Amino acid sequence: MGRDVKIAKSAEIVENQKLRDPFFDNARFLAVVLVVIGHTVTLFPPNNATHPAVLLLQTFRMPLLIIVTGHLARNFTFNDEKVRGLVTGLVLPYLIFEMLYATSAWLTGTAAFNLQILLPTYLMWFLMSVIIWRLTVPFWRNVRWPLAIALALSIISYTHAMPHELTLRRLFSLLPFFVLGVCLQRKHFKFLKKPGMPALGILVLAAGISFYYAGGRYVPEYWTYWDRGYEWLGVRPFPGVFIHVGMLLLATLLAAAVLTLVPGRRTWFTAFGTKTMYAYLLHGLGIMTLIYIGVHETAFVQTVPGVLISAIVAAGAAVLLCTPPVVKTTRFLIEPKANWLFRPTIRTTGASTARPLARTGQDEAAPNGSGSSHENMAEPPETDRRSPVRGAV
Repeated sequence: MGRDVKIAKSAEIVENQKLRDPFFDNARFLAVVLVVIGHTVTLFPPNNATHPAVLLLQTFRMPLLIIVTGHLARNFTFNDEKVRGLVTGLVLPYLIFEMLYATSAWLTGTAAFNLQILLPTYLMWFLMSVIIWRLTVPFWRNVRWPLAIALALSIISYTHAMPHELTLRRLFSLLPFFVLGVCLQRKHFKFLKKPGMPALGILVLAAGISFYYAGGRYVPEYWTYWDRGYEWLGVRPFPGVFIHVGMLLLATLLAAAVLTLVPGRRTWFTAFGTKTMYAYLLHGLGIMTLIYIGVHETAFVQTVPGVLISAIVAAGAAVLLCTPPVVKTTRFLIEPKANWLFRPTIRTTGASTARPLARTGQDEAAPNGSGSSHENMAEPPETDRRSPVRGAV
């Protein structure tokens, strides 16, 4: 009996692998690797040789991950199965790691213990945002001009002070990327894989690198953190809105260029694309440890070889955190079983009446992601009060 169950499960896994599009697993994994690299190299004081490259990476790494996340969440509806998946795949890991990050920050002396569920600590802003974004998917699939509405909300959010709770600044500023992912169809990604597109993607990235090194001073660094309004950034709504839209377009163009280079076939890292949540959540604890030890203050990591070696080590760590031993050891934290939380229900069709979209086999996968008298309404200072890292995006 047990052997038959194992055979059945193996057959089911093989069938699921056939249904999955390896392109999206590859894209998600590479996006998370870039995020881990970015969080590592931004620990170090900038230098003239590496800062433009770091700033370039800072511009598009989160937009890239959010576009992919939005596309994989485009079939979310309010039925029992998907709501429960949202709870077990995002809400519970958020609560667990919010506690772990707050405790780790306290133990390492980074910050006082200050557990506030609605005020995410460090990397947890992304999970909070994805939870809220995913709940809005039926809306974006039903309105006539989703991208225009998302862009308008993003622009409007930059004209007002925003509370720290729910990371509303980043939630609205990065919303257009999520909605873009929801709106994109399979044909758009196929277009990026046409012959000649990878070469064009390389040219775009090369042009971006050249621009950042030749005229990087024209790219305002704080705009790449996606968490500051026009007033804090020192610009009026006009021309601020044009800079804002320009940054959104630049990040989208760079993200698209990277996607042209993502393999469309199964590779050695394709399987890791299903476990990127492990790399995203666990690497933050490693970053906090590095800060506690003081690695970011050593002279070597401020040199070009130091930054390059740190980036390679960070990429290796991202791979390691997606491997079976790590997944097996930490699954109870990141993929908790929560049958006890739900009451038995009869399966029903989704509440959304939106036209169903073609499935790719990995829909709705998670990334498996201040100074005024009113503290909660103030813009963030250079060092976010709940983040151990400058500009933790």
